[in-house]
Amino acid sequence: MPDTVKYEVREDATAHITLDRPDKMNALSGTLITELRDGIERAEDDDDVRVVVLTGAGDAAFSAGYDIEPGDNADDPVPTVDSLLDKFEDSTVHVHAIWECNKPVIAAVNGYCLAGGSDIAMACDLVIASEDAQFGYPGLRMAGVPPTLVYPFVMNLHEAKELLFSGKVVDAERAKDLGMVNRVVPDDELFDAVANEVEEIRKMPGNNVRILKHVVNGVAEMQGAKPMFKYSELLDTLGHHTEYGKEYYRIAESEGIEAALEYMNERNKGMENPDSD
Repeated sequence: MPDTVKYEVREDATAHITLDRPDKMNALSGTLITELRDGIERAEDDDDVRVVVLTGAGDAAFSAGYDIEPGDNADDPVPTVDSLLDKFEDSTVHVHAIWECNKPVIAAVNGYCLAGGSDIAMACDLVIASEDAQFGYPGLRMAGVPPTLVYPFVMNLHEAKELLFSGKVVDAERAKDLGMVNRVVPDDELFDAVANEVEEIRKMPGNNVRILKHVVNGVAEMQGAKPMFKYSELLDTLGHHTEYGKEYYRIAESEGIEAALEYMNERNKGMENPDSD
């Protein structure tokens, strides 16, 4: 099986970690999630690395989110609560690794940064986006909640609700206004902007940056970030185990993902409560 994450240490003391499934818009498979976690931990343990840069391969996407192809569920086409709990616990280890990493992690975002992909970016310490970047959580129109509910800790509650209640996707400038992005730059200047930020961070003592990261993240944790990350895994499980969610899985397995998405869209249209029947 080919690697789904590329890892490279460069001369400027950065570890560049690239989500490498461009044919799938860098969708998050189980293998990619594990390799991303391992890459973050590898960079954390490398004394030659001062800053981690995280990006996606290709021009289309940083990451379009979790891989929703039914192939990952071949042995469990309509998941049970237990299997969903195991799945969502396993599917968030990379986000925890980024959040807890002792070194600053910069997300260099181009193209689509959606759903689980946006969770990755929001867990990073800085987000620099190209002008073509787009952010949001459209997968919530299917079922569930973000399995790591980072949004309310990077923007205010009203703004988080605006995105989560609708599943809408916003452009890079709107994402910056919402506090999701530090800086928006022309597409061809993305990595120059990242390099400039790395240079500024390297002017600081590494151990002081480590302390500052934990102090600032600690503010969010005192407000309940870590318990909410765990709680949202449970809520995501319940959301996917409604009759609506289970029917989506059945259709995806028997008729394919396009049919399942069509079912989702048709059922949601004009219905006050899609699960009321």
